Amino acid sequence: MNPNSTASEIIFDPILSGQAIIVIGVLLVGLTIWGYVAVGNRIGWWKNGLLLAFRSVGIVLLMLILMRPSRQEELPPVQTDKFIQVAVDLSASMNQTDVDSASRLEAAKKILVDSRLFRDDGQPSANTIKPFAIGNSGRPMAGTLHELVAEDKSTRFHQSVGDLVGSITPGAVKAVVLVTDGHDFEYVNPSRTGFLAKSRRAPIYAVPVGKAGKAKDVSVRLTSYLPYTYVKQKAVVSANLRLIGCEYEDLEVRLLRQGKVVETRRVKTEDNHQLPVKFTVEEEEPGQVEYEINARPLRGELNADNNSAITFLNVISKKITLLILEGAPYWDTTFLQRSLMRNDKFNVDSIVQYAPKRARRIRKEDSGKPLKVPDDAEAFSYYDAVILGRKVEQLLSKTQLTALEKYAREYEGTVIFSRGPAFGGDLAQNDLQPVVWGDGEEELDFSVSREGRSLAPFRLLADQIDAGNELPPVIGGRVISDPKPLTTTLAMAGTPDAELVSGIVHRRFGSGQVVSVGVDGLWRWGFNSKIDSDNTLFDRFWDQMVLWLLAGRGTAPNETYSLRTSTANVLLGEKIYFRLSARGGKETPQQVQLQIEHKGQSLEPAVLAPPNAETRDRLTADFLPASPGKYRAFAILPDGTELESRFVVYEDNPEETEVAVDIGYLRKLCASSGGRILETSELPKLLEDLNDEQANQQNKNRLEPLWDETWVFYLTGMFFVLDWFLRRRWGLC
Repeated sequence: MNPNSTASEIIFDPILSGQAIIVIGVLLVGLTIWGYVAVGNRIGWWKNGLLLAFRSVGIVLLMLILMRPSRQEELPPVQTDKFIQVAVDLSASMNQTDVDSASRLEAAKKILVDSRLFRDDGQPSANTIKPFAIGNSGRPMAGTLHELVAEDKSTRFHQSVGDLVGSITPGAVKAVVLVTDGHDFEYVNPSRTGFLAKSRRAPIYAVPVGKAGKAKDVSVRLTSYLPYTYVKQKAVVSANLRLIGCEYEDLEVRLLRQGKVVETRRVKTEDNHQLPVKFTVEEEEPGQVEYEINARPLRGELNADNNSAITFLNVISKKITLLILEGAPYWDTTFLQRSLMRNDKFNVDSIVQYAPKRARRIRKEDSGKPLKVPDDAEAFSYYDAVILGRKVEQLLSKTQLTALEKYAREYEGTVIFSRGPAFGGDLAQNDLQPVVWGDGEEELDFSVSREGRSLAPFRLLADQIDAGNELPPVIGGRVISDPKPLTTTLAMAGTPDAELVSGIVHRRFGSGQVVSVGVDGLWRWGFNSKIDSDNTLFDRFWDQMVLWLLAGRGTAPNETYSLRTSTANVLLGEKIYFRLSARGGKETPQQVQLQIEHKGQSLEPAVLAPPNAETRDRLTADFLPASPGKYRAFAILPDGTELESRFVVYEDNPEETEVAVDIGYLRKLCASSGGRILETSELPKLLEDLNDEQANQQNKNRLEPLWDETWVFYLTGMFFVLDWFLRRRWGLC
């Protein structure tokens, strides 16, 4: 028995109704008396009476068991000191001033003081009130209420509530009072978060602070990064507009060059959440040029700091030097050579064999040196790209092919197989060719693969196809019989009735890259009566193809050393990566100091070093910016060469843009935990109810069974056993 309990009375809880049990008992006792009276003359009256007594007592005890008598005990309530957990949101969105010209955090402090949870000095009003803070994580509140500052960069409710309930004992909390604006950026289902609190018997009562509805914000994020471009080359500067609460607004988007507006557009947002915007630019002089895409702030927009994005365009004037090698002239090679010769960006050397041991050598600009096939990798490195036609084994020896492979693998060289398999005979088996082309079919439709659509030359073709301008069919599409690792298909060829086959493939080859065109007939793109003959689709495709391939190199054309960044725009909190590359087999210094400047101040330098012990032609480093803005990085090599690169650091904090109170989230969070959302005026009443609930706890009753004991069953059985034993002994069975 519980020592703190008090016994009150005996109560019955019959297995059947009490009347039924009594009737059954009376009938059994009556039948017993009738039976023993009938046999009483055979054994004598005293024996008969003894048997009657045993049987009757057993029946009465059995009926008492069926009545299930119990003793009712009164238990006083267990007195525990439960506390109220008060959690305050300290994320940056609580700095919004949309509550009576005060910040949300100041409004939260006033609510907690007015409801008597905290005293005027910022201390909890009772020992049973435990202060807590949420934001990036949950933690006990440091300092007084008035010392709180909303500086957390995000609101992570699941993490914060998990930290809160993990610090308490189940049943020790009356309730969790959460004062917040309710925006969660952890994106965990609120029901799952609420269940954490419910499992610890800690219902959440949320008091929303701030205005509900949609905030209005436009942010600009650049989506293109050009490591370099060329004088008089058209380049695209593109960005993505992220729109919050801007439905059916008219936006004014401007392109600024070196801080001056050069183009303005009007954009209708309609009901879009994101909109792409592109500007085409062209530079007349070499250098590094700053471009900015800016969206004018809308009326009522909360944060205009993210309405612009800056990038840097590196413009070079040095021509790209190309070498064309062809052993079996055909329309594709002829058209390609003429296209590249007309292009002001390219300086072309061409060696075309038109008869056994007879070749035509053409040079666009005289360099004063004889034009011949290079003999070693260093000689090949004079060219930015080498373009191969068919039967090139008639121009190259085995040693020269090995040098060409080394040029691509170790000298960042670019090799283009413009007509599929370039080598026959003993040179057919080589590491350079990315695939082995099989047999093909004629008159195939050309299409761009999913991987190719993100690349400039193939996006040009895809736009033509999407616009309904069908490309002329290609000739001789081939099946790949032996693709090598790291090979990507960028374009396809086929017919509606036939399976698509690869048309153009790309492969990284050491530090260089290789492209192989597996279709013939691209020259047909050079005929279009609607387009100027000097700017056909064929011309534009090969122009963009060469530029795209060279943009993937560590150095620009004719540069010995180059300092490149991974991007021109880096998000605050992320690292930017630097790469110093050497070209033409040159070795970089073992280590170079990278100076970084921000707002005219020199920061702690980074160190450019080889990524591994075997690397000799490049150095790498990374840097974690501490604040947004424009940065300049430069390195001075031992020979006095200064390399420079600029980049911009921007901040994208949804705590300062997506700031409207999320009532729906809070409602689900509270309901799943066993609590509810409160108006500010309801908070004092909740606290009063919680205190009264504990103070007014009543005594509890408990039933202590009296029949469910072993000795009761033994005693009952004993009377029936004695009756049975004596009946047999006296000859009645």
